[in-house]
Amino acid sequence: MKPLNFEEREKKLKKDIEKEDVDLFIIPPSVDFLYMFKGAFHISERLVCGIIQKDDDSILIAPSFEKERMTKYTTFDDVVTWKEEDDPYAVLKEAISYDVKKIAMEPTTPFEVYSRLKKKFPNAEFIDGGFLIRKMRTIKDYAEIERMEISGENTVKGILKTIENLEEGLTELEILKRAQKEMTRLSGEPSWVLVQIDENSAMPHGPPSTKKLQKNSVVLIDAGTTCDNYFADITVTTVFGRASEEFLKVYDIVEQANEAALLKSKTGVTAEQVDFAAREVIEKADYGKCFTHRLGHGLGLEVHEDPYIVKGNKDPLVSGNVHTDEPGIYIPEKFGVRIEDDILVDKISKRLVSFDRHIWI
Repeated sequence: MKPLNFEEREKKLKKDIEKEDVDLFIIPPSVDFLYMFKGAFHISERLVCGIIQKDDDSILIAPSFEKERMTKYTTFDDVVTWKEEDDPYAVLKEAISYDVKKIAMEPTTPFEVYSRLKKKFPNAEFIDGGFLIRKMRTIKDYAEIERMEISGENTVKGILKTIENLEEGLTELEILKRAQKEMTRLSGEPSWVLVQIDENSAMPHGPPSTKKLQKNSVVLIDAGTTCDNYFADITVTTVFGRASEEFLKVYDIVEQANEAALLKSKTGVTAEQVDFAAREVIEKADYGKCFTHRLGHGLGLEVHEDPYIVKGNKDPLVSGNVHTDEPGIYIPEKFGVRIEDDILVDKISKRLVSFDRHIWI
């Protein structure tokens, strides 16, 4: 795979903070930290943060005993460390060699971190820096798309293998475990799965249960694995046995809605227009009340991220956006059908993975 260009990301963010007259951008362990500095760490009571500086090189603040791990798993060659008995915020303040007037904070930063920084920089203005880094993250480059194609392929293979080996009497939880195991075997990374049978499939995102698979049951599997932390999100709805006429009718409508959204999704079209394209198909078929959620969401280092494909989002899509296309019809007490693909936006958009979903009698 082509390597991710962390150096280019840092240069881009540094230019953006200069335009906003931001002196420091402080990023504790988070998805944004992973995006900027490579390392995937959980936040704890010990201060760890990457700092993009307008007037100096970027630095990483971390406990001294973590130095080896931080230099190995992040893009930083050197780390400003603090000992357990130190005040880490004082160490941070001392590491900054110029007057600080404006600080941007990564939006998931704990309030405690913000409040202690505020005491160290009492005259500085603090702003939410999310708009700067999230805008960068919405546009995927070739290396990111390559990873998402791989995660999509492994997700699809895992789902289809699971469906191929379905057995009457299996519970939703048992099917979930099989799918999760298969996807993780293929990807080598953590996977997540949602499995719903028959009337349970009419509850979007309903929890898996001990409900058992029967002959001719509707089966909905919504799942994803990762490649180098980049997610896929695919939903397949099928039948374990012979599909009913009602199922085939509903499936055909949802499939048309999915295709309409793909054709509409392209550079310059607003996010809400893509939602409308799918929704129009379902409403014309008199199932509008059964399509109860937005069409989709952005995808990348998070399963749900910008851009959100929903009414009210008038932002135009741009080349490099990746979003899900997941229309659904949910008929209470009967079944639900959702068809979900991952779409790469361009002048002519495409599915990251294409495959035959018609896997029933």
